[in-house]
Amino acid sequence: MSELTVYAPLRGWLETLDDSPDPVFRERVLGDGVSIDPDCGEVRAPFDGEVINLPDSRHAINLRADNGAEFLIHVGIDTVMLKGDGFEALVAAGDRVSAGQPLLRFDLDRLARKAASLRTPVLLLHAPGQVLEQLAATGPVDFATPLLRMRLDDQAVQATQGDSDLRCSKTVYLGLEHGVHARPAAALLQALKPFAASGELRTADGKRAPLSSPVALMGLGLSCGDQIALHLQGADAEAALAALLPLLEPLDHAPSVVTQAPVAEAPKAPAPDTRLPALSASPGLAYGQAVRLERAAATLPEQPPGTRAEESAALQQALATLQQHLETLVAQEGGERAEVAAAHLALLQDPGLRADAEAQLASGAAAAWLQATEAAEQILLQLPDPRMRERADDLRDLCDQLLRVLAGQAPDQVQSLPDKAIVLASNLFPSQLMNLDREQLQGVCLANGGATSHVAILAAAQGLPLLVAAGDEILAVSDGTALALDADRGELHVAPSAAAKAAFEQRQARELAASEAARAAAGEPCTLQDGTRIGVHANLASLEEARGAVAAGAEGCGLLRTEFLFMARPSAPAVEAQREELQAIADALGDRPLVVRTLDGGADKPISYLSQDEEDNPALGVRGVRLSLANPGLLDDQLEALLRVESPRPLQVMLPMVNDVADLQAVRGRLDAVRARTGLERELALGVMIETPAAALLADQLASAADFFSIGTNDLAQYALSMDRLAPSLARRLDPLHPAVLRLIAQTAQAGKAAGIEVGVCGAAAADTLAAPVLLGLGIRKLSMPTAQVARLKHRLRALDLARCEALAAEALIQATAADARALVRAALEP
Repeated sequence: MSELTVYAPLRGWLETLDDSPDPVFRERVLGDGVSIDPDCGEVRAPFDGEVINLPDSRHAINLRADNGAEFLIHVGIDTVMLKGDGFEALVAAGDRVSAGQPLLRFDLDRLARKAASLRTPVLLLHAPGQVLEQLAATGPVDFATPLLRMRLDDQAVQATQGDSDLRCSKTVYLGLEHGVHARPAAALLQALKPFAASGELRTADGKRAPLSSPVALMGLGLSCGDQIALHLQGADAEAALAALLPLLEPLDHAPSVVTQAPVAEAPKAPAPDTRLPALSASPGLAYGQAVRLERAAATLPEQPPGTRAEESAALQQALATLQQHLETLVAQEGGERAEVAAAHLALLQDPGLRADAEAQLASGAAAAWLQATEAAEQILLQLPDPRMRERADDLRDLCDQLLRVLAGQAPDQVQSLPDKAIVLASNLFPSQLMNLDREQLQGVCLANGGATSHVAILAAAQGLPLLVAAGDEILAVSDGTALALDADRGELHVAPSAAAKAAFEQRQARELAASEAARAAAGEPCTLQDGTRIGVHANLASLEEARGAVAAGAEGCGLLRTEFLFMARPSAPAVEAQREELQAIADALGDRPLVVRTLDGGADKPISYLSQDEEDNPALGVRGVRLSLANPGLLDDQLEALLRVESPRPLQVMLPMVNDVADLQAVRGRLDAVRARTGLERELALGVMIETPAAALLADQLASAADFFSIGTNDLAQYALSMDRLAPSLARRLDPLHPAVLRLIAQTAQAGKAAGIEVGVCGAAAADTLAAPVLLGLGIRKLSMPTAQVARLKHRLRALDLARCEALAAEALIQATAADARALVRAALEP
């Protein structure tokens, strides 16, 4: 059958794709077709065929007709975000269906309230030789209406097939330094397009992937030096082979084996009464017993695997269970917990990862998942950028989570701990920290890790004392050893003497009394002894966090991260969806000030639906305001959503990663254009995040154009000191009290004061009880931090006066190192 009539799968109003709200459909990225605005909540089969895919969200269905043509019916726009709410599946993948048979039902009223649009694309997915003709005109259509006619152009099909008898192949060793990742896979596809030939890439162990599928190519998990073979078929196969081979940078022989470095000696256990230096990632004091926590080697079932169908069912059930758990965290949690869950959810839903696991089910579901994730992990570990290597940690975490589910554990099963546990580990995954018994957990000390990692941010949000970068010595401490964890001064005291224990417990008692007093006075303004008023605000990333910040005494929001609106979704959020979320947060804050940072995407926060070239160093690439300006439609939508938020005081909109006035002027130009297009005149204050040395050095120029400054000390320190903040070996030296960083902060504060604009700090230094007084002495009057630190910092600052802070700042500026500056402040402020 070379011709197919497609009947309307929905009843409603028929339109072309030309004005579809989603550019993926409007630009025919997936295929051509039409869209229907439905007036009833049912989808019916448009022809006889087979269901080939029905996602758990039940918002879309893929069908294959008997002539091989594949169609997608996607109910509404952005409806995947509803996670199946309002949808009912009447068929399953693999079912045979007849034309007119009901496939899906959906709650039309619920979708109308929650979805970006009800317009439903009906697409013929791209394939060679297909010709599509629209039979019905724009207007009302019923289920019985002939909608489209699809036929095969035999000449076009023959042209794409070429001469099937002409075959050629070439076996080489892969020379690409980082294997076949996104860029080379896409390059192979593009290089093959001009040719009629088709082909595949095969590995030495029998795996294969079509050259037309970048996802399948990346799924092979190839590394530099792997033996591979290119197989081409078609009239111009030899020419195609000649064009493709150079892209693989082939080696004529296997690379020489690199001798493995000798294994380092195991660290020796520290002697009793030893103080080990570390980096404070979340302040606080804790006394308890050591509990070593190691990532256990993956344990696979001892019994032999079942049939392929049984193992596939087990894997799919486990994936569904874990997906539901992660979706619940994304929907119900706020801040870092939701962001971590969203990142894990995106990996879990990766079709290539799932396909890799399905292909290896002969060894059992658990082994298949382990092999698939380890292969993907190795690809990421080969990449030069540490942020991509951090995604490998996410893969390991996800692997462990699913293996636990396959073993019969609940995804959120709490890991029991002994009484007064202080956990020692090389590193922790976010899910591990979230599942530890919080009633018994007193603190955590990690041999590696950094102060800006996912785990550090989670700990700070919980008020859990955390030390990082303590070194491998802590891994030799025996379970049950008494520990005094001081995350204020940055040290772990192993088996302290009786006198040291007594002194530490006295400090704990004083801190407990101070904490109780701080909580009692959390709602009061923060005023220094001399009457100087300091604004203490919270860093937020969700509505739940906004409510918690108000209850904790925060005087406003100094940083609202908007990435939660854009990540873990298949397409950009609509203006109204953004406005609703932002309005809810503004309402929760009441008349308190709200500073909203525009999308800070790129680098360690990739946005899946944006086209971003692979970068050797994403931290210095298209990120922050650069990414927004490179995607003006996305920026315009965010600015429009901000203009539509009603608030007792003007919203403050902060631009990340600004270098100079041109960046600010470009965004202000976009804002003016949005005002002109929409007629919205609500006032917005447009400010700059000072987090690059360039911005700090040009602060006087920026101050003349900006409405306010906020200093991001995390990135400012990273760039000023040329130290990657994700590198564990540099974590102790990456300190905002370094005199070079302090001088950049001082210059920024002076420029802001001269221009009469507000200058705040929203980086980790704002919550650092030793750094905060120095910041005040440099001229900062607004500090924004995790909610858990608000009451504590207010209490500490109320005991100071501005003259003392200014004297400390002047001394800190002339110190030789960050350690010297920190020691100076500690000696002046701590008893």
